[in-house]
Amino acid sequence: MCMLCEGVANNWSALEAKNILGAPAATASFAYGTYAATMTIGRLLADRVSRRFGSAAVLRYGAATGAVGLTVVAFSPWIWTALVGWAVFGLGLSGCVPQLFSAAGHTDPAAAGANVSRVAGLGYLGMLAGPALIGWMTRLMGLNHTFLLPALLLVVVAGILRTGSERESEPEPGAVPLNTFVATVGRNPMSAASGSCCSTSSESSPGTSARVRATMWRHLAG
Repeated sequence: MCMLCEGVANNWSALEAKNILGAPAATASFAYGTYAATMTIGRLLADRVSRRFGSAAVLRYGAATGAVGLTVVAFSPWIWTALVGWAVFGLGLSGCVPQLFSAAGHTDPAAAGANVSRVAGLGYLGMLAGPALIGWMTRLMGLNHTFLLPALLLVVVAGILRTGSERESEPEPGAVPLNTFVATVGRNPMSAASGSCCSTSSESSPGTSARVRATMWRHLAG
């Protein structure tokens, strides 16, 4: 979802400023420029922030901030307000993708390359699909209003992370180690779907899924 939103900014920000807000081409280019500038600054600082507040906080509040910025862009009638929105969007989104890659790499050091490649592959698929989806949606509504979809996706991300953090604060006993879970998923995805990778027996227990999620949130928050 995060990289899908990045793809939207990469491909549609300047066009929205020119075609919807009527900005000159030179001014419209600042839409992407402000987004890229704050994205760069945020990524330079993301590691320090995540060490202090945790990866889950960076993802949760970053996604929420990005949603606010993109909503400002969607409803802004002025180019300068839209530029502020793009700046806020870039800053909020800047730390999200690096934290996901970091979590994938540290989940199971023995399979770090495979895990990161899976996350990257899904992310770049979203980055390619996002702009195409926005292009199709312009047949139904104005380009600026299509930005509400990626903003909604960021709200969903923030909500999921908030729910996960609340569950993580009250972990269930007998949580399954996350590296064991991910390693087993990599070897046999069907066993993960049936829950057998999280149990010593062939039958999955009702609390297995909740215990795995709790372990994942503890790992991410750490």
